[in-house]
Amino acid sequence: MEVAVGSDFGIWQRHQSDAHLTEVFAPNVSLLAVADGFGVVGKGLPTAMLALSTIRDYLRRRHRHGAFAARHATPSHLRALLLAAFDHANARLFGLSGSNEDFVGSGASVTAVLVVGYQAFVAHVGDARAYLLRLGRVESLTTDDALFSDDDLTAAKTSAPAKPLTRGLLWRSLGTQQKLEVSIANVELLSGDELVLCTDGVHRRLESDELGEILERSQTATEAVARMLNLAKARGTLDNGTIVVGRELLAAVPAVRRQNVFDRLRGAVTLLILAIFAISFAIYVYRFGFVAH
Repeated sequence: MEVAVGSDFGIWQRHQSDAHLTEVFAPNVSLLAVADGFGVVGKGLPTAMLALSTIRDYLRRRHRHGAFAARHATPSHLRALLLAAFDHANARLFGLSGSNEDFVGSGASVTAVLVVGYQAFVAHVGDARAYLLRLGRVESLTTDDALFSDDDLTAAKTSAPAKPLTRGLLWRSLGTQQKLEVSIANVELLSGDELVLCTDGVHRRLESDELGEILERSQTATEAVARMLNLAKARGTLDNGTIVVGRELLAAVPAVRRQNVFDRLRGAVTLLILAIFAISFAIYVYRFGFVAH
């Protein structure tokens, strides 16, 4: 897998509130994640950084106990594993931030993609996003947990200084509520698929089709990240922007497991044709025998 990450300050930002994470647990098991936090916990530790490190450490511990072994690598198990990591991080942040029903001390938008073989599990809270580029088309894998839209991307496609934008009011984020229902999706990866994870400092200035165009025109993931950040900055992004790009997602998956949907469909059709031929032959033999009498 080819992975590149990048982060840049917004126009008015003096502190980094974003964080990113890339972790390889095994040759065919990887975690990509971005987070955008507000507030601090403990002794001034940024919330986004603590959120991602807690999720990573939880999965590391489970990996040492064989959580990603072949006998456990079922979609239902992996889905439950990622949800448990988010629940663990939410409980830790909620306890450290001092949040309660009447007061929110700090929290974070987090989007993480766990890639295991040809399966990708996308867990999400807040307004960080994940996109999938497949066959030249970009599909959003997440939906913002915001009560209203806070940006006009059409107006953003200019070189004029950005006007202050009202930040969307998040109704769900990590660490702001005791119990958290995390959105999670399961995607079966195909050869050539690419992933983009980004915080709102990027997706509030770049549309999804622009991200796809940059990916297709870039020779490397590093080049793609740099071009995305430069374009967001040129359009006057106010918030910190962070990007993780993943390419060659199936590079570590054995070839026998990397067959795409069309290959499996072709195999199914072949088996069906053979079955029909065998049934027809059996009926003929039953009715007429091998030699006509």
